[in-house]
Amino acid sequence: MTVRAGRIAVGKAAPDGGIGAMGATAADLARAYHGMQDAQLELGFQRTADGQAMVNVRGELDIATAEQAHAYLRRVLDGEKKGKVILNLADLTFCDAAGLGVLAKVAGHARRTGRTLRVTAARPALVRIMRITGMDEAFPEIRTPVLAMVNCPRQSPPAGTAARITRKGTVSPA
Repeated sequence: MTVRAGRIAVGKAAPDGGIGAMGATAADLARAYHGMQDAQLELGFQRTADGQAMVNVRGELDIATAEQAHAYLRRVLDGEKKGKVILNLADLTFCDAAGLGVLAKVAGHARRTGRTLRVTAARPALVRIMRITGMDEAFPEIRTPVLAMVNCPRQSPPAGTAARITRKGTVSPA
C-alpha cells in the first residue's frame, strides 16, 4: 500500500463533558465537540516545491500513538521511489521512549531498504535526548554547528555501578 498524499489522525477523542452552561446553543455544542475531537498525533504527507516527500508530525508521539505512526511512516518510506523522506518535527510537542523507538525503527528500515530518512526542525529538548541516547548516529543532520557546542554527553551508568553499557546496549562487567 502506498501513501500518496493526505493525513492520518491518531488517538482517541476526549470524553464528553466540558459544557455545563444550560443556555449553550447548538453551534456552541458543535464547536466544543469538534474541539474535543482533536487527535493526539497528526501525520500529514506532502511534496515540497522541489518534489521531496515530507511528513509533518504534529502532536504527541508516544506509547498510545507509536504503532500507528510506525505503520504510516513505513508506508510512506516504502512508497518513495527516490527513497528520501523528510520528517518535519516542528510541531511535535511530546515524544516519549516509545516515540523514540518509532524513529529508530523507521530509520533502520530506511537504511535496510536503501532509503534516506531525515529529520528537520526538531525542538532542542528532543535533539538533546536523541544525542544522549545515540540516535544522532541514525540522524546525523541533528548535529548542527550551534547544537554541537552544547555539551550533551552520552548516557553513562550511575556512579558506583559495576557494569559498563556499550553503545549497542550490551552490558559487560566493569
